[in-house]
Amino acid sequence: MSVIQQVLLALNSSGGVATDPSFASVVLLLHFDGTNGQTTTVDSSTSAHAMTRVASTLATAQQKFGTASTQISGTDGWTATDSADWAFGSGAFTIEGFIYIDSAPGASNRSFLHQWGGASDLGWFFGMIGGSIAFYYSTTGTNNPNVGAAWTPTLNTWYHVCVDRDASNVIRVYVDGVVKANATDGSALFNSTRILNFGGSGAFTATSGYYDEWRITKGVARYGGAFTPPSAAFPNS
Repeated sequence: MSVIQQVLLALNSSGGVATDPSFASVVLLLHFDGTNGQTTTVDSSTSAHAMTRVASTLATAQQKFGTASTQISGTDGWTATDSADWAFGSGAFTIEGFIYIDSAPGASNRSFLHQWGGASDLGWFFGMIGGSIAFYYSTTGTNNPNVGAAWTPTLNTWYHVCVDRDASNVIRVYVDGVVKANATDGSALFNSTRILNFGGSGAFTATSGYYDEWRITKGVARYGGAFTPPSAAFPNS
């Protein structure tokens, strides 16, 4: 049974309240719910990472689910300190979330989130680069293989974006559940000591827009192929 089928089963058996069978593997869960202009947000995973604001605020002008999202542009964003939770090693993982892009990314690097920057101590980067959606990663701390493909998003539209690696070592990058690019690499990702930068904080400018419902799952490839994007906020249990 796939993870999605397990979630649907949990949904049906719990009277409409979804539970996540992989919740124990969730290491970051950001709902970005709150009031307009709010300057704090919380990690709803069991890791409960403290999120530090870098000029960003919550916004009620747009949301995919819940009461708000976070509006990010330029070098604004949120950070979390370095953690073993961001070190995926040679295992499976899933990074995903919703984004409402309000300005064309252009040819420059535009981050969703990353542990990246400079020439060394590189971990991984997920975002837009040169008109492509791409996942960059390092196995040595200095090299930078990537999995990506050209993508021109329609502005002012919500998209689910995702990257995962499954037990067969296939890395896939998705938009709205469609596989945009894939490659096979079972190498251990370098364990960077950089902080986790969400949005444009750190070495990169953000992909400008609104971000909602972001989740990192360590040790689990939630999709492993084409899927239907989530239709509700990610569960808290």
